[in-house]
Amino acid sequence: MKILNSKIRTAYTRYLFLFFLIMFILAGCGKNAELENYKANMNQFFENIRIIDSSINSIDPNSETAVTDLLTMLDTMNTSFEQMASLEVPDGFPGVEELADEASQYMSEAVSYYHQAYDGEYDATMEDVARQNYERANVRFQYIVSILHGNIPEEIYSTEDMDTPEATE
Repeated sequence: MKILNSKIRTAYTRYLFLFFLIMFILAGCGKNAELENYKANMNQFFENIRIIDSSINSIDPNSETAVTDLLTMLDTMNTSFEQMASLEVPDGFPGVEELADEASQYMSEAVSYYHQAYDGEYDATMEDVARQNYERANVRFQYIVSILHGNIPEEIYSTEDMDTPEATE
């Protein structure tokens, strides 16, 4: 009877081990699927921005539709930034979620100010404010790209952040 119980326990232990191993692998696959989905979405975002940027640069400034074309492209860019900010950021990319939210907010403000600058009478002040917000959005975009490539830019952390107990662990 002891030998039978020992064999049952050994078999039970093996099955239990196998069960936990499979669960561990499946849990890992879920995270990989989440990461792969995020990467695919970000690659699509990068491609969208590349196409929009190319379209903006190809606008003929002397065209009668130049302003309308520019504002349409900026609206499309704003939508892309909003979609990027709405993505669930997987673990392992510190600060990306906050940077994405900030980039989207700055892009939204930039587009709004560009509309104010060019809809109707041209307003150089609104264009300057729009450009500043656009640049802020792009700086955050560049930080995101760096982080996704494994480089955490030092300038995104203040010295205050480095003095926290979490930062020294």
